[in-house]
Amino acid sequence: MSGSDNAPLEVDESDTMQLVRQAVLFENLELISDLIRENPWSLVKVDQHGRTLLMLAAHNGRVDSLKTLLALNHNSLNSTNGAGKTALHLAAEAGEVLAVQQLLVAGADAECRDSFGHCALESAHIAGHDDVAAAIIESIREFLRSDKLNEAHTQLICACSEGDVDSVDRILASFSIKDRYVLLNGRTPDCDTAMFISCTNGQVEIVKHLLHPDNEHVLVNPITKDTVLHAAVSSQNVELLRIMLEVPLSSIQFHSDFIFFQFPASTWNSLIFRLSLP
Repeated sequence: MSGSDNAPLEVDESDTMQLVRQAVLFENLELISDLIRENPWSLVKVDQHGRTLLMLAAHNGRVDSLKTLLALNHNSLNSTNGAGKTALHLAAEAGEVLAVQQLLVAGADAECRDSFGHCALESAHIAGHDDVAAAIIESIREFLRSDKLNEAHTQLICACSEGDVDSVDRILASFSIKDRYVLLNGRTPDCDTAMFISCTNGQVEIVKHLLHPDNEHVLVNPITKDTVLHAAVSSQNVELLRIMLEVPLSSIQFHSDFIFFQFPASTWNSLIFRLSLP
């Protein structure tokens, strides 16, 4: 098939394949898993209509079977049949909106075109399935928005590091409140966060701007377990440390002695002396 291995299509109407297809259509998930593990070759066979098992599930809106098949072989997601159609094409043509949404969430390529030059969105329009077309359009918009949000997060981190207040304000104002958390903290635990970067670099004015009540910050690094107070201390900026000590950081759970042991006595002696100054 024109799948991940570009192997030729092979129609198989054997008893074994008929049994697997029935399991897919009746969404007998345990049987699907057992049969495919025993007969892994079944994933690359097609029926008389040129449909793989994944395409069969998508074409008939069998969402649970779809999830199971993807879990067993995610590489088949964008495989194509003899007409150049993917599982997403077939789900779109059949008006199976839930299957379309599941495939898109799994990462199906909405731009893939069949032998007639149609993508899944065009296939949905041609078949008159406006709800499917709307779901695909929304997925494309979400992808573009996420891409812009990731880029903006990178720009924000740079601005925080450099102390560029104007850029920080501009970037934050460019997105809605619902996007603010990802903008400030990134999408994954290993992402740099605006507050940590600002504290680490001693950017007092940036920190003041970030402490707006609408902003929700990651206060404890999920990987290192360091807190924003660790970052503030490491900057050795007394004004910043004073600000952070005054902020109610009740959601931070840590042992205060742990912070003290993280830094040499000379650091603390200097900071304590400067904090005592008017």
